[in-house]
Amino acid sequence: MNKSVNTKEYGHDRSGWVSGKNINLEMVKGGFAEVYRGDPAPGQDLAPYWKAEGKGKPAKKERWVQGAKYMRPRDWRKLKTR
Repeated sequence: MNKSVNTKEYGHDRSGWVSGKNINLEMVKGGFAEVYRGDPAPGQDLAPYWKAEGKGKPAKKERWVQGAKYMRPRDWRKLKTR
């Protein structure tokens, strides 16, 4: 799964919106990110993110193709820092 991604920055938007799209949600939809498991920011609605992740897993998009072998980034970091 070694893939490269090229990105270009066209300014900084702390809200995570690019060209009218929520880039954070788009990353979860595409299987390139998972929903943060910690406490959400005050007022943040995670429902759309959970819904997107729930669709991406069964579709085995990107990171979810690993199935039961998938290791969350947080768990991977814990394992590597021991």
